[in-house]
Amino acid sequence: MAKLHIICGFLGAGKTTFAKQLALEVNGIHLNPDEWCMKLFQPKEYENNWNRCFAKTMDMLWLKSKDYLDEGRDVILDMGFWSRKSRDAARENARIWGTEYRLYYVYAKDSVLQRRIARRPGAIAAGNLECFAELKEKFEAPAGDEEYIEIDTNGK
Repeated sequence: MAKLHIICGFLGAGKTTFAKQLALEVNGIHLNPDEWCMKLFQPKEYENNWNRCFAKTMDMLWLKSKDYLDEGRDVILDMGFWSRKSRDAARENARIWGTEYRLYYVYAKDSVLQRRIARRPGAIAAGNLECFAELKEKFEAPAGDEEYIEIDTNGK
């Protein structure tokens, strides 16, 4: 049975690196909204209207996820899943679609996260670094009652 793999983690945690590796291991489809936003929108548009572009992209990726799962392919959805609400919605989609669900929590120390973000190009990365503390407050790590697999990327 195809599985929906959900990748949760803060900026710079190594989610995409892990997700790409996982996709190879399970012969799955890696879907990343950041990469798709860059394909679908011009740089100025996604830098100035990130939330709108991200929401449109996620709507499309959920549809693609369902199609791939229906074909029997594992889907690795690499979008961060910062809130319990977003993870609950993913679990509910998996339940409705009759597929297995697996949550991975990718994490690293703040100093490692900041160093990784600082190496990224572009205005969005610079803004993320500048607002790191405020953004971190918005992130909800998985709670004890959520089944998840921890992926520590501090040493990577």
